[in-house]
Amino acid sequence: MLSNISTIFYDIMFGDINANIPMSKLETKVLEKVSAILNNPTSLSTHIPTLPAMLVRLLNAIDNPDSSVQSFVEIIEQDPAFALAVLKTANSALYHRGEKEIVSLNRAITFLGLTGLLQIATTLLMAKVIPSKPIYYAMFGKQIWLHSVQCATLCELLASKQDENAFDAYFLGLIHDLGKVIIFDCLSKALAEEISSLPGTTIFKKLMTKMSVNISYLISIEWKLPKIYCEALEQQQTKPTSTLAVLLYNANQLGELYLMVNKGVISNAECKKMITKKAIDEDIWLNFTNIAPEIERNLI
Repeated sequence: MLSNISTIFYDIMFGDINANIPMSKLETKVLEKVSAILNNPTSLSTHIPTLPAMLVRLLNAIDNPDSSVQSFVEIIEQDPAFALAVLKTANSALYHRGEKEIVSLNRAITFLGLTGLLQIATTLLMAKVIPSKPIYYAMFGKQIWLHSVQCATLCELLASKQDENAFDAYFLGLIHDLGKVIIFDCLSKALAEEISSLPGTTIFKKLMTKMSVNISYLISIEWKLPKIYCEALEQQQTKPTSTLAVLLYNANQLGELYLMVNKGVISNAECKKMITKKAIDEDIWLNFTNIAPEIERNLI
């Protein structure tokens, strides 16, 4: 059994060998880099990826009570190539169950609703934030992004069951692991310096888990995201109290639970017990497990 659910992402990525020995040279180097970023606001700013301009416009429109459906269509249509990418995704098996092809953004809204269209657009835009160098994407980036999209989907499912705003929940899940992007960028640079070992100690993984949550919150502040997102991310460092913060906490744990089942760390029976213990509606879990393979196929 791997250490515990709080470090499962790192356990799956690096294994659980040598868990109780002191940190390695690589781990110490990465810890120093991440600590320097956290302790220096200027340094943090230079490491934070830029928020895509179209995403800024979409978020501003969402925050504007006077925005109409057509407002969002017009923003996306400003970039014809991006609009085509949105339509292509809208026609994928993950989103479209109809026989007729979706040929316009207005038709996409008819089939998917405005929330569905915005989910596609924000997912495509946020994907650009993930490091794209092939070796590092294969090693780290893909798993971070896959977990983020899965967590976003779980946030949406939980929100819909509780009559909460589905888009807010989805977007929060999408951005909650941005801290890991920074950490794995530091790790990638350390590996490029020919430090051969991979991290595996429990203390390193616990520190990285805590630090990544903190960095995600700081990124939300740097990006000047709406207060509800910043507060929900900040509360992941202590005890979630707001509705969105609790949704994210539960969705993240469910996403990591799915990772454990998928990697054979725990059985389906053990998973079911944990879901029952957390009082999660079984229909939500079944719905997610049906969607999850398609999410992964879409990321390949």
